[in-house]
Formats: sequence, structure tokens, C-alpha cells
Amino acid sequence: MRPGYLARMSDATPEDHREPVIVATYIDQGEAEIAMAKLRAFGIESFILNQAEGGTLPTVELPLGIAVEVKAADAEDAFQILSDSPQP
Repeated sequence: MRPGYLARMSDATPEDHREPVIVATYIDQGEAEIAMAKLRAFGIESFILNQAEGGTLPTVELPLGIAVEVKAADAEDAFQILSDSPQP
């Protein structure tokens, strides 16, 4: 293998490979999706964590809620964006 070959395979840094960070937890799927849409509007990719049966099992959602997670590199911005959201 040529020197530097692997370095050119990706522009990702070691920071990009840290564990994802949960930035918010919501009572229902709809609230989590609204948060994800807001993050997406700011260019932050997010995911719903532990989405069982597509959110159709409310008993699974209730004890812990629906978590929204982002890449560790985006966590600080995501916390700020979501904290600026009006709470119901």
C-alpha cells in the first residue's frame, strides 16, 4: 500500500468517529421528529434512538422517551439549537 493512501480515503478526523451524543429526549415520536427537522434545517444530521416498531408501541416510548442523537462533533451546536426552541 502506498504511504498516505488511507489518509486520502476519507476526510474524516478521529473526532468524527466518537460515540454519538443524545441531545434531547421527548415523550412522543412527533416531538422528536420536530427536533430532528429543526436540526436538519441547520445542517445537522440526527437520528432517533431506540425506535421500536416505528413508534407504534407507546408502552416502549413512555418509560425513557424518544431520544434524539447527533454526531459528537455536532453535539454542542445541537444543544444550542434545541435549547432555543420554545417549550410547550
